Amino acid sequence: MIKFFDAKREKTESLPERKRSIMLRWAFANTIFCFITFTIFTVLIYQLTITTFINAEKGDMLQALDNVEQRLARSENELTEENLFDYLGYGQDYTASKQWRENELETLGSMIGSRKSFYVFDVNEQLIYSTRAYNFPLRKDVGDSSVAIRTFGDYSGYLAERPVFSSKTGELIGYVQAFYDMSYYYSVRTKLLIALIILEIIALFIAQFVGYFMASRYIKPLERLHDAITTRANNLSMDFKPVLIQTGDEIEELATVYNDMMIKLNDYVDQQKRFVSDVSHELRTPLAVLDGHLNLLNRWGKNDPEVLDESLIASIEEVKTMRTMLEEMLALARLESIDFQDEDLICDPTEVSNFLMKNFLLIHPDLKMSVKNDLSPDSLAHIYPNHYEQGLKILIDNAIKYSPKDRQEVNLHLAEDEDYIITTVEDRGYGISEDDLKH
Repeated sequence: MIKFFDAKREKTESLPERKRSIMLRWAFANTIFCFITFTIFTVLIYQLTITTFINAEKGDMLQALDNVEQRLARSENELTEENLFDYLGYGQDYTASKQWRENELETLGSMIGSRKSFYVFDVNEQLIYSTRAYNFPLRKDVGDSSVAIRTFGDYSGYLAERPVFSSKTGELIGYVQAFYDMSYYYSVRTKLLIALIILEIIALFIAQFVGYFMASRYIKPLERLHDAITTRANNLSMDFKPVLIQTGDEIEELATVYNDMMIKLNDYVDQQKRFVSDVSHELRTPLAVLDGHLNLLNRWGKNDPEVLDESLIASIEEVKTMRTMLEEMLALARLESIDFQDEDLICDPTEVSNFLMKNFLLIHPDLKMSVKNDLSPDSLAHIYPNHYEQGLKILIDNAIKYSPKDRQEVNLHLAEDEDYIITTVEDRGYGISEDDLKH
């Protein structure tokens, strides 16, 4: 057993590095899980935010375009630079002064928005008004309405174009065009992406720290169990102390199994020590007797028939004594090392008693032995059969041993009393003195 633990000691002592590796792998797995989860969450948030932002801006642009178109559609004539501002007022009489035109330009700019530019074309597709210094060419195939992403030089964004029909005559009187500059969108998108990446990196560090902390916390009971196993493996002679772990999970079950195993192992080691001690103690006298007789025969007794016969008889008796003691000690050792289950604790006293009677009658031909059975046919005892046989065998053997040669008679009586089965061994021996009965 010691060699077994020594052979495994090198592997046992290398467990701390494995343990740390498990902690790192656990923390790494937690980090990967958090990374994937947060990445999916980030992508969803990013896409949802950008989509919502774009749809909102596109909707605002189309709403502003509708407002401008409705005002321009009040004209009965084709739109020109001169009559354009007549249809952007609010039903008041304005003079076509320069100040009035500038005010109307500001009104139109507020209608379309700060990041949107507004353009009006006449029926000949000539630009007659714009809210920005730059302008975009009008497409030849302008239908009822069209919105598309267009890039013109350094500018890129949504371009909406729509023909304007007079609400009174139904005739085409011009075209209106709106452009939404997406540079702000790209700026917001880039900043949002950078912010999300920074948050994800921070979250990864936090997940790594939390994962390592949680892993070390969960591994701590295993560390205690590992330390106990390592200490025990390095010093089998030390007293065993159970490892108390109360985590309510598989680690606690593992510690319980280890404690049970070590208790059984300790019992086994103690049993072996007791067995060796008992054997050395009990066999010392018979071996000394054998040694004395053999030395006697070796010196001069082998030439004396009387001494030779006496020594041989004594030696045979001592050998029998040693064999009997060994059998008894081995039987006791076997009985102590067995872990009995409930299904094993079923014994038929009648069967065991009859079996022992046959064996003892075979060994002792002069023995008178009988079994009186007052048990019902289905009576069973709640005891391991070997235990019952061993105990009954010891009683019968003592009855024979302490009975005179002319009165070697043993009677067994089996009876039952409610919940118990009573086995009585009766002999014709010397009996026990009254002084010894007190003890």
